[in-house]
Amino acid sequence: MADSERADWQGVGASFRTLGNLLKQHAVETGEAVRASGGQAEKNVVDDVTAGFKTVLAKFDEATTDPETSAAAKDATAKFLDAIKAELTGGGTTPEAPPAEPKADEPPKPIEP
Repeated sequence: MADSERADWQGVGASFRTLGNLLKQHAVETGEAVRASGGQAEKNVVDDVTAGFKTVLAKFDEATTDPETSAAAKDATAKFLDAIKAELTGGGTTPEAPPAEPKADEPPKPIEP
């Protein structure tokens, strides 16, 4: 079977594409910032490398603490794990139905341990 009927592999792919696009955006911004920092340093190789390294570390910290990137990583990971679970167990996570409200003339049922 080419496409699994149980696992949402297309959703997994879409989630990882979203995450990849966000990481690519951060990488492009990092490259631009490194190029800009090289022009600010004096014409000394050590200063250029130091400025570039500091910029990369700052941008890396920015990327790892970005809430949108974090949410995309969590979403992609959760969808991936759900798809694997669905493949291994024959079922994925299903949305939980809201608890049924008891009818007015029906006494509440005890909760079973």
